[in-house]
Amino acid sequence: MTEAVNRAVYAFSDDGTAQSNAIQNQAIYGMPELHRSKIGAAKLVANPGCYATSVILPLRPLVAAGIVDLESGIVADSKSGVSGAGKAPTPKTHYMYAADNLSAYGVFTHRHTGELLEQIGLESGQIVFTPHLLPIPRGILSTIYVRFREPQTHAGVASLYKQFFAGSPMVRFYETSLPQIQYSVRTNYADIGFQLSPDGKRAVIVSCLDNLLKGASGQAVQNFNLMMGWGESEGLE
Repeated sequence: MTEAVNRAVYAFSDDGTAQSNAIQNQAIYGMPELHRSKIGAAKLVANPGCYATSVILPLRPLVAAGIVDLESGIVADSKSGVSGAGKAPTPKTHYMYAADNLSAYGVFTHRHTGELLEQIGLESGQIVFTPHLLPIPRGILSTIYVRFREPQTHAGVASLYKQFFAGSPMVRFYETSLPQIQYSVRTNYADIGFQLSPDGKRAVIVSCLDNLLKGASGQAVQNFNLMMGWGESEGLE
């Protein structure tokens, strides 16, 4: 999988001009926790999507370590406040539709799916990603279900997360509890926690972030800080 923008993965409807194809090969995917050094030297950075950030960050460390049973498949069940559904007003984001409701949308077709495949290192049949619309203004909670190739211990999985995110100031790891939207909303933190099944063969991972900050403008500021040679969390903590 390429780390630059790939038009095929992102399912653009056009083939793109020669100029855009040349430019995209210079772009770096703007997730500091994955591509920090390359972002610092980049001239063009592609800022990640909000849902994608909430799924890539908790999954990449485990998939990269080779402990996830990819053939059993991964399920990412993600829920966002109405501001995560895009800036264009639609009937589904109108108060009378969204209030006191919970609905799935973009099933098997959501545009962030390409980012998940590219950045986690998956094939399309190895993950099912379903976004839902929550009746709240902002915030995302993703519940992710994985099976392991071999039984794992809580300490072992926790160690993988802590090692992977060492030096990542905008990720908070919950070692003994699970994050909630109320703890990450209006911050630029991505919160990650997990629990193992008693046999150690399965895990439920929960990640939370604010779709308007870590899932959008806040992450852009992180990338800008790196590109300018400033502290990554400058102006964000």
